[in-house]
Amino acid sequence: MDKKILNRYNSLEGAESYSGKFKRHWTERINDRNERNLVSALLRKALKGKSIQLALDLPCGYGRLYPVIKKCANRVVEADWSFHLLKLGREMRDNPPAEPPSPYVRATALSLPFRNNTFDLVLSVRLSHHIRERAERHQYVREISRVSKGWVIFTYFDQDSIKNRLREWRRRFRNKRSKWTLSRSEIQTIAEEAGFDLFYSTPLSRFFSGHRYVVLRKKNSIALP
Repeated sequence: MDKKILNRYNSLEGAESYSGKFKRHWTERINDRNERNLVSALLRKALKGKSIQLALDLPCGYGRLYPVIKKCANRVVEADWSFHLLKLGREMRDNPPAEPPSPYVRATALSLPFRNNTFDLVLSVRLSHHIRERAERHQYVREISRVSKGWVIFTYFDQDSIKNRLREWRRRFRNKRSKWTLSRSEIQTIAEEAGFDLFYSTPLSRFFSGHRYVVLRKKNSIALP
């Protein structure tokens, strides 16, 4: 993982900045709304309206997507690298008296502190494009697959997206680094090796975002609805 990104993300200033990211500008508020709607739609498509027992939200940040995933999961484990964001998430959430508090775990996505097949569903949004080394991006996909016995929903920055192709073209005239991307073929290979099918894939926005959502389904899993 990129040390500068990790250090900033785990700082108080970085946590406060990220917690306000989707509220500072109207475009980010629209992105947040669209992403919540997309995640809800993907969960409905995968689970067919049924509930699951245990889900993992990683990285959870301050809990932005917790209300979405909680609608279909009896319990949600919130995991993140940042102590400050985990603390903020706990402070922002008021569990109803009859509902047990959500577990909060500090974890790195490259070596998760969970056993194989622990969760019915793993949701992992907006992390892959922060991982500098391609081998580590592969390891990340393997790890979130390892701990799931049913479904994995995650995002990556699509190497073949329109936005990435435009960025690569502009790099000839500007001093900007390439995005840290993955390709569909890489995802498919890793999924197959981990015992998953690539169930569904869709861009967050075809023209305005390079992020792509992927839904992986465990083969022959009794956890599937």
